[in-house]
Amino acid sequence: MNYEAILNEIKDKINIVDYIGQFTELKKRGNLYQGKCVLHNDKDTPSLTVYDETQSFYCFGCKAGGGVIDFVKEYYNFDFNEAVEFLAEKAGIQLTHIDLSVYRKKKAKVQQNQAQLEASKEAMIKKANFGKEYLKLRGFTERTVNDFELGYDDKNNSIVIPIHDGMGKVVGFSNRFLDEGVEPKYKNSRNDEIFNKGELLYNLHRGRKHLTDTLYVVEGYFDVMSLWQSGFLSSVGIMKDVLTEQQAKIIAKLCKGKEYKAGKTIVLIPDNDSTGMKSVEKNKKLLLDEEPTLDIRVAIPEHPYKDVNDILKAEGEEGVKRLLERTVYADYFILKYLLNEQKTVEKEYLVAKEYITQNVYNEMVAEDLIKYLAERWSKTVLQVREYLEISKGKTKGKMPHNTFIEKQVLGILLEHPGKIDEVADVLIPDLFYDKQNRFIYEIILNQYQKTGEVSQVHLYLELQKRESIDKIQNLFTELTSNAPPPSEIHKGVGILKDLYLKRKLYKAVEQIGDLVTENEEASVDSIASQAQELIFQATDINTNQKTIYDINELLANRLEEYVKRKEGLTPRGLQTGFMSLDSLTNGFKNKHLIVLAAATSTGKTAFSLNIVRNVIKRNIPVAFISLEMSAEEIMDRLIIQELMIDNQRYERGELGDKEFSDFVQNLNLLYNLPLRISDERGINVSQIRARLRRMKAQMGGLGLVVIDYLQTIAIPENSANQTTARAVGEIVLQLRNLAAELDTPIILLSQINRSYSQRQDKRPQVSDLRESGNIEEFADMIIFLYRHAKTSLQAFEEAKAEGRENEVEIIVAKNRTGKTGTTTLIFDDRYLRYIDPLGESLEKTAPR
Repeated sequence: MNYEAILNEIKDKINIVDYIGQFTELKKRGNLYQGKCVLHNDKDTPSLTVYDETQSFYCFGCKAGGGVIDFVKEYYNFDFNEAVEFLAEKAGIQLTHIDLSVYRKKKAKVQQNQAQLEASKEAMIKKANFGKEYLKLRGFTERTVNDFELGYDDKNNSIVIPIHDGMGKVVGFSNRFLDEGVEPKYKNSRNDEIFNKGELLYNLHRGRKHLTDTLYVVEGYFDVMSLWQSGFLSSVGIMKDVLTEQQAKIIAKLCKGKEYKAGKTIVLIPDNDSTGMKSVEKNKKLLLDEEPTLDIRVAIPEHPYKDVNDILKAEGEEGVKRLLERTVYADYFILKYLLNEQKTVEKEYLVAKEYITQNVYNEMVAEDLIKYLAERWSKTVLQVREYLEISKGKTKGKMPHNTFIEKQVLGILLEHPGKIDEVADVLIPDLFYDKQNRFIYEIILNQYQKTGEVSQVHLYLELQKRESIDKIQNLFTELTSNAPPPSEIHKGVGILKDLYLKRKLYKAVEQIGDLVTENEEASVDSIASQAQELIFQATDINTNQKTIYDINELLANRLEEYVKRKEGLTPRGLQTGFMSLDSLTNGFKNKHLIVLAAATSTGKTAFSLNIVRNVIKRNIPVAFISLEMSAEEIMDRLIIQELMIDNQRYERGELGDKEFSDFVQNLNLLYNLPLRISDERGINVSQIRARLRRMKAQMGGLGLVVIDYLQTIAIPENSANQTTARAVGEIVLQLRNLAAELDTPIILLSQINRSYSQRQDKRPQVSDLRESGNIEEFADMIIFLYRHAKTSLQAFEEAKAEGRENEVEIIVAKNRTGKTGTTTLIFDDRYLRYIDPLGESLEKTAPR
């Protein structure tokens, strides 16, 4: 497909002002258009700006922006390829990868369906008195009937339910017959070139637009309508009781988490019958096979109601809302159902153990299930946990392991040797705690690597050589007869990896104990540093990191990123929020070390905090390591910047009544923003690493790290024989490696040497850093701040006379992957704010 030609044609044929104007009223102001944003709840203050000249948009409320493709992606929850195909269809552009004859046939079929839909809607208005009464009895309002474009077929006395694809095209119908005795009650369109029920989700084109936190998945058409009418707009129907793989793929793609953002919750709402109850376990498995991190819950209509529509008929919309207040974890629902099917408590014991050990991988969910089982069986929590072999608070000498899972993994590999290729780079022999299991895996792995197959005869002969293994035949039967489906291999390996890391941590704790008791002369700082390193080494296993990529996945990803860069819609790295700087640097790249240097009292910390504020307000997690200022001082500065209150009066406690009132009312603007601060002084790089790893785990990722500042980082005790410059250079190198390890940009603040003051031109230069180690060699980017008015009294008077006393030059002196140059910001001492004239002029265009 010639993407560039298609994208250019879309841009030529679809004007972004006209397109977005279909969804919200845009008012022209000068060279731009403004209105309320439809991508978020923009009730009070219109915040959307659309630029006709650049064919782009930006919302100052939800921070969404880009071109028309980006708008379509955000509005419809499309991926890049879906958005391109959708807009191409709107613009009448023939996609070159689609056969022309097939394309024409599909288009004709859609047009035929649309005409049929309009006719059935007209019939609903003129002929369907009985149909309207039927829908009213089902609890539906006239608005719901119109929203779902329900029609009527007088030839067979049926309600016509149009079925759309994910982009809103009518691809088929379902007829609900109204005459008594007609079976089946529903009849769907036959599968053809545009309709395949197993590849569609009913109401997807509407539901995806409203998807924020939760996707509701039901069986039937009327159940979807009932949820919609009750205010649960992000609802879809699977049009049967069990998901297909294709439907599961669609749901998983919609609901999986993205960078720095948690995934959506999926609520399954099956019919309250035997088929519906059994479907939950199958549907959960299909979804987790696609995306293991999905949060899946269940809400079940209670007797005497079979489905959501029954509730709507009997209890109205409030009844539906009450149903969805009673969601439970899918594992809890499935286990309870399985136990209720058993005739004796002894069988319950076996079923519970099998289900939890094979299917429950979240320890918190397991704990909840243990409490439920203890109550159900009138046992203690400890008794249930010991029976299930799930330990909490490991007793001394008992290393974390699960031989049952180890044998399951071996069983899968024996039955399906091809799975070895999928896990061999992760499943190292040490992940097996049981020596016998580890030995079996080593034989399997060695044989597969040599021959490409696994021979059970060869394994049997190898095991015979070990006299310590008894009843080998029974062992083979145990491994293969209890092997779960091959799709479970990755979950099993994940459990073994976690247990392996816990064993390493256990040993690290023992070593730390030895450090404390056997090194009486060692300082606490020295022991703490070594302890941090031991903990780091214990958890330093990169089996979760993806290192092999599919070419199609990479091509789609790189194309989308390039299109954005080409259109000038996004930088290549993290945006600082200062447009002139971002334009110069293309943003801060992940894995890069950015040195921000200046003379004393120039405003390095203030500038870094301005960047932090801009970043966390986009919900990107930030860690701030302060080795000079306290966390309270840093927070005060952020408050002053955000609320724009006079920093001197704030420090003295002399805010006026209005200022204090604004302070109290607006403080919540900073609540819940993703920021962690460490303010301990005198720590070294190992301790910094440990803190950042912990912060990353707490926040689910890191988008930016700031370290304030280089010269206050403690030099390790073993550096006594090095020069200070050499030791500092080692620190900088370690921090650059840390940036790569954390996969995030690190801003490292640094002082510059005082020798700059001897020059006539006092602008900092890279040479001003040389005596502080090899900073210029190891840094990926070096940025200097230069404030001419701060260099001398004479310079201040000159700058003041010219109205430039608050100008700060931002000098990009080194940029490993981009341009160097200088831009100018304005520093407002009163509010400790840096102001970008370019950004300010753009922000002034936003409606208030």
